[in-house]
Amino acid sequence: MWIIIQTGFELPRDDTGKPVSCVNWDTSLMKKIEADAKATCKLQCGLTKEELNKVGPFLSAKELWEKLIELHKGTSDTKEGETSSQLHARIQDLLNGLHAIGQEVGN
Repeated sequence: MWIIIQTGFELPRDDTGKPVSCVNWDTSLMKKIEADAKATCKLQCGLTKEELNKVGPFLSAKELWEKLIELHKGTSDTKEGETSSQLHARIQDLLNGLHAIGQEVGN
């Protein structure tokens, strides 16, 4: 599924530009369509309603993934060159400091 997210998939089109009818799909094409549908479903299952509404319409798992990247660009609290484990440690230090002064932090 990750390969289909990275490379993308688009239904083949006929001479008029319309997607080829499903009666004309071969086994290889059906497998690609199935992989794209599974990847899309997996990505969607991890989203909140708000996130799903923000990404708007999409045609493939790759397009959904790219919209999610764009949606979350700049939302990371990491500093330049900081790893995710360093970010986690920094946040934990902040939470411990708040706890030490009696400030409770909700989920």
